[in-house]
Amino acid sequence: MGSFTLKSWFRVGLASLILVAFYGTVMRYKIAFSLPFLEQKNLLHAHSHFAFTGWISHCLYCGLALLITPYLLNRQQKKYGMLIALNMVSAVGMLVAFTLQGYKAVSISFSTLSIFTAVAFAVCFIADARNLPAGHAAKPWAVTGLLLNVLSSAGPFSLAYMMASKNISADFYLGSIYYYLHFQYNGWFFFGTMALAAPYLKQQLPSLNTYYKAFAITIIPTLFLSLLWAKLPSWLYVITVVAAIAQLMAWALLLIKGWKLIPQQLKTGTSNWIPIFFYTALIALTIKFILQAASAIPGLSQLVFGFRPIVIAYLHLVLLGAYSLFFIGLLLVNNFLHLTKTTRSGALLFLSGVALNELLLAIQGLAAFVYLPVPYINELLLAAAALLLISALMLTGAQLIKSRSLK
Repeated sequence: MGSFTLKSWFRVGLASLILVAFYGTVMRYKIAFSLPFLEQKNLLHAHSHFAFTGWISHCLYCGLALLITPYLLNRQQKKYGMLIALNMVSAVGMLVAFTLQGYKAVSISFSTLSIFTAVAFAVCFIADARNLPAGHAAKPWAVTGLLLNVLSSAGPFSLAYMMASKNISADFYLGSIYYYLHFQYNGWFFFGTMALAAPYLKQQLPSLNTYYKAFAITIIPTLFLSLLWAKLPSWLYVITVVAAIAQLMAWALLLIKGWKLIPQQLKTGTSNWIPIFFYTALIALTIKFILQAASAIPGLSQLVFGFRPIVIAYLHLVLLGAYSLFFIGLLLVNNFLHLTKTTRSGALLFLSGVALNELLLAIQGLAAFVYLPVPYINELLLAAAALLLISALMLTGAQLIKSRSLK
């Protein structure tokens, strides 16, 4: 699979980002005003599933294909293009099916297809990883991330079973959601992203594999941070707290050593505004690890994460502030995007939209503590969502215009 094909698939990811932002805007409009012919719960399922599969996972699959294909024969490379395409088919299918009917046979079928694609990609990559040079920095992160992606599928399968059988246990339903989110956000997304960053860090950071071991060992115990409400036994709670602290310490040490490496590892001639995306992603991940460790305090966890705006702020902090900004930076620094004035404006506008969205959600969440209404907060959140949509359109539009002019 040639670099041009991968570049095209990366740009398809930008089109996915438009759809993610569009659904976010529609949901914000429905909250601020009214849109009775669309069901909010169905929109939420469509938005979240497509964001995970059609945007984040799509970018990770493209990035991992970019890592492995230089070490494969042409005929061995083709399967990755097919799997990336199959993943996008499942993502679009879920987007349409969840919008129209919610959790029903069609949406569950496309969700199952995405899981089978995840398994197939993991099998292919792990088998081909033997062709990577010995000690390749990305290999352990990539393999672990792909395995955790497969492991997370138990969550959707259990949800689908409950929906189909109409035998729903509130605790089991909630536990399945948290299980899936944990192994996606803290597993597949984190390890997959680190796999893409690892080749840039390894040369200046020989101890990178030590950090990998710390995160790999603690990934399963930290799952229980999301399940403290289930009255864990004391010994398991202690293990969970130790794991959360260990992850925070490992990230802090990695951050201290890696922060100064960003300008050193970027290509000569890289525009001075591009590193902002990597620095912002690091800050977002740092906040994420701090909040994760703080959630080990049961009373604080129930108090803070019992407020919906704070939960939404946390999820968007990781999805948009960390991973999405990292991917945009990665596309820019690898010249997968044409660096035009519109590209620059769209990228920086997207970053501004992410910051504004997080700020407004934080204000809304903090105000909820003291039961203080925030005037026009829903309209302001709608404006932030619209800003993200406009910036995503600008990024994609700039690529289409430039590509046509080059032709």
